[in-house]
Amino acid sequence: MDSSTPGIRRDLQAPAQPQALPWRVGGQAWDFSRPLIMGVLNATPDSFSDGGEYLEVGAAVEHARQLAAEGADLIDLGGASSHPKARPTPAQEELDRIAPVVERLLRELPLPLSIDTQKPEVAEACLKLGAHLINDVSGLPHPAMAELAGRFAVPLVVMWNTLAAAKGQGGGFLPSMVAFFEGRIAQAEAAGARQLILDPGYGFGKTLDENLTVLRGLGRLTPFRRPILVCTSRKGSLGRITGEKDPKLRLGATLASSLYAVRQGAHMIRVHDVKALHQELLTWNAIESVHVEG
Repeated sequence: MDSSTPGIRRDLQAPAQPQALPWRVGGQAWDFSRPLIMGVLNATPDSFSDGGEYLEVGAAVEHARQLAAEGADLIDLGGASSHPKARPTPAQEELDRIAPVVERLLRELPLPLSIDTQKPEVAEACLKLGAHLINDVSGLPHPAMAELAGRFAVPLVVMWNTLAAAKGQGGGFLPSMVAFFEGRIAQAEAAGARQLILDPGYGFGKTLDENLTVLRGLGRLTPFRRPILVCTSRKGSLGRITGEKDPKLRLGATLASSLYAVRQGAHMIRVHDVKALHQELLTWNAIESVHVEG
């Protein structure tokens, strides 16, 4: 979906400091006036819904092309599953999986490329190749990722990962989320990062009720004046709501929760099923935009 494509409008007041809009990412300009679609590309053997499907470099590149054709604004490439039951992946193994894909995509696909990793050494190697964004789901427990984002002048996604960060800080669940981001934003800026994207971490150690509370409470992040990213795509909590055990058959739940997130203020949606979300956003925008007199 290029910048001229109609889409649901999102208002984001850019902070006067440290980074004004638009952001220049991979040759594109992001002003976050419409929700961006982040297409998921897992070059992993054990991701929960598509593990093993895109391990081969050619298959990964072809899937990225498909995501782009379906309307993705950027590709999020990962080489290590973040599923709690996945085995730990050594950094070199993770890099061996994705570095050839990074090189091909940067040559062949004119979309920004995000690297989904919790390891600073993997992120640094991919940034040196030319990747455009770091998506760190670890909760930013140490400053290395933020230092990399600052040094390479790229955006950094900071997630509230409750598997890695305490939920209960006193005062309630959503206040804990706000307090977490207050601290992480300060730490990231002190380490040199300027373009921060906030991800409330749907899943990642939260109960079903907590996940739904996160979606309802996205407005709590608005005062940070930072883009908000949400990923509910195919997740287990949607299966608990619908009774659907197969992650790939949770499309309806993914679309409903993603659209709700956009209505609550999300600026970016990370999703496996790009075409369906693209159609949903375009259709909703058309319905809301057309008014016939009489």
